[in-house]
Amino acid sequence: MSILSIYFAGPRDPSLMQEWGLRQAVSYWIGVAVLSTLGFLIDDSYILHILILCFIWAIVVTGWDLVLGYAGIFNYAQLVFFAIGAYGAGMLSAKAGVDPLMAIMLGGVITGLFGLIIALPCLRLRGEYIALFTFAIHLAMPALILKTKSWGTGGNMGLLGIPSIDVMGLQFTPIDKQYWYFFALIIASIVIYLVYFVVLQKRMGHALESLRDSDEFACSLGVNQFGYKLLAFFVSALVTGIAGALYAHYTSVVTPRILGNEFFLLAMVMMAIGGIGRFPGVIIGAFIVTIANELLRETGNFRLLILGIAVVLTVLVLPKGIVSLYDRWIKRNIFQ
Repeated sequence: MSILSIYFAGPRDPSLMQEWGLRQAVSYWIGVAVLSTLGFLIDDSYILHILILCFIWAIVVTGWDLVLGYAGIFNYAQLVFFAIGAYGAGMLSAKAGVDPLMAIMLGGVITGLFGLIIALPCLRLRGEYIALFTFAIHLAMPALILKTKSWGTGGNMGLLGIPSIDVMGLQFTPIDKQYWYFFALIIASIVIYLVYFVVLQKRMGHALESLRDSDEFACSLGVNQFGYKLLAFFVSALVTGIAGALYAHYTSVVTPRILGNEFFLLAMVMMAIGGIGRFPGVIIGAFIVTIANELLRETGNFRLLILGIAVVLTVLVLPKGIVSLYDRWIKRNIFQ
């Protein structure tokens, strides 16, 4: 049976759904293998730097897609999770002397727990009130970082001197782009696989999608709305915290700038252009926007304007993001 028929027959036949999921997983790992090969072929530090940022942002939008695209929770505190992971891991390794690799893992766990703290009151709200509540947390976070300078956050100056990762004698410094390329690729590919091919293709994923589409009907069938959404917040925060921890150890410095409008808007543009709730939409968006953002740096203040226009055009022409082009291609080939 062709892959096109599996695509359309999948929702009606569990065995075909499983086969289609397997084909997606194989395609995913082929893509990872291609990126791994590129790492050996590219020797330009600037290009490697951009791709490392692509991997980090791909993790961020994966976490956001889980909670927004699949769970349907309008959470706008995603970069707060990113900042907590960055500051948490950075402070553990720079101030407490924790091994950087352990600090990255602990940074993710700390962020996941913070996600639970935010989720507990947040999930008692609905719709736009969740968006307002989480965005208020985002707005308050920079002031909190400044007020906790004596705790080791560094205030306006930021957290400096974050040590390099050491793996079996190999020092992963910001100068060693190729080492960092493969390290970031490995972490990103594992995290993205676990979210999309383990979490979202199991019971939790089906429960979240049913709650997103019709929460009342899902609850009538026995789906634990509060429990699953709480778990989605935790996983999303954990994943994003790992991305923040990676970013901190890659750049060796973390400042409140990561909570600025530019980072927030870039993440939203990635989601909008790629396609929310449809793998690999936001991953494609992360690569497109990160690369475009670097190419447009010479335009100065017009950079965000150009990206904004791109979002408007995408929403008008492709409301479901660039990933919807794949659906159109499939339908055209089937019905011809």
